[in-house]
Amino acid sequence: MPATPRRRPATRKGRPVLTRGIIAAKALEMAGSQGFPSLTMRALAAELGVTVRALYNYVEDREEVVALAVDLMLTSWNPPPLSPAAWEESVADYAGSLRALYRRWPRALLISLDEDTPPASVHPGRLLNLDRFLRLLRDIGLDLPAALAAHRQLSLLVLSFALVVDGPAARAGADRTALVPDAWLTDHADLDIPTLREAAATPLPTPDEQFDELVSAVVDRIRGGLRAG
Repeated sequence: MPATPRRRPATRKGRPVLTRGIIAAKALEMAGSQGFPSLTMRALAAELGVTVRALYNYVEDREEVVALAVDLMLTSWNPPPLSPAAWEESVADYAGSLRALYRRWPRALLISLDEDTPPASVHPGRLLNLDRFLRLLRDIGLDLPAALAAHRQLSLLVLSFALVVDGPAARAGADRTALVPDAWLTDHADLDIPTLREAAATPLPTPDEQFDELVSAVVDRIRGGLRAG
C-alpha cells in the first residue's frame, strides 16, 4: 500500500502559512546578510515563526533548504540582452546585473567557501548566462583564451567590489567608504605616515563611480585583446 503523502496546509484562518517559496526567500535573506553558516533549521524556523518540525513538512533537510536558496538567487539573475554591435554597453550591463545580484545578497556569495555543493546542483541560468557572455566576446573578435581571461577579470572584480565596497557602504551608519577610518589615524597619531594622511583627506569617488572605473578597466582589456588579435 503506497505511503500517504504528508498533508501541507496552504492557509490558516485564511492566511498563507508556509510554502517552499517562503522558506527559500527567508533562507536566502539570512544567508545574504549573515552567510550560509547562520542558516540552521532551528534559526530558520525561528525567523519564520514556526517549529523546526513544521519545516520538515516542506523540505527534507538543510541541504535542500540551501539548494532552494541558491536556486532563488540565481533565478533572480537575468542579464539584459547582449549585442556585439554595442559590446561596451553590453559588458557594462552584464557587470551591472552581477553587481545588482551581489548587492542584494552579499554574504551568500561565499557559498563556495561555506558549503559543499554538488556539481549537479549548479543552476542552469549560471551556465546559460556565462555562455552568452563568452559568445559576445567571441562574436566581437576575441579568441576563447582572451574571452575567458576577460570573464575571469570581470567576475573577480565584481565579486570583490560587492564584498569590499558595496557591502560596507550599505551598512547604516558605517563610514567605510573612506580610504581608512579617521579613528585609525587618530589612534596612531605618532606614526610617521604623511602620504597616507594626505590621501585620507582626499575625497574618494562614490561606489557607483568606482564601479564605472572597474568596468572601464575590463573594457580596456577587451579592446587590447582585439587590437592584439
